[in-house]
Amino acid sequence: MLKKRSSDFATLVWETAATVGRNAPKIAHELIRRAFPRTAAEAEIEGADKALRIGVISEIKRVLRHGSDTAEQWDFGVIAPEFRSIVSKLKSKTYFVESAEEYVAVPRLIECPELLDEARRHMRRKGEECLAEATRLDELYAAVVPRPIYDEPPFDRDSAIPF
Repeated sequence: MLKKRSSDFATLVWETAATVGRNAPKIAHELIRRAFPRTAAEAEIEGADKALRIGVISEIKRVLRHGSDTAEQWDFGVIAPEFRSIVSKLKSKTYFVESAEEYVAVPRLIECPELLDEARRHMRRKGEECLAEATRLDELYAAVVPRPIYDEPPFDRDSAIPF
């Protein structure tokens, strides 16, 4: 997407989110034909409509995570002083809440502890999934990288005899 069109896309995302909620697949369903009519038609003809949808959903999630420039944007001043030091360390302005199927802004999470609990559990589950996958990759790496058959000290270039 051209840089000059990305702000138009973000505007469309927020307009659509206002009617269907902050659920990326629902937004994509409403938005793809409106935002990319020719691309959607060609993707369907070429059998790439699923790939287009996945890419659009990914971009919508990025827009939702980064917030908007309108009323959805929150000022750090709306955070109670006792929470500011914690909030300032957060990497995102919104977090996914599964029951709502949308990204929820941090001030609203603070107002609704049950949503905050859901958001933190979701984030922790994602982290545990990443660590489990990293462990499986470690196991695969150990299986792929050959180990020396004999216990010989590693080759030292500095002590090697030059030819």
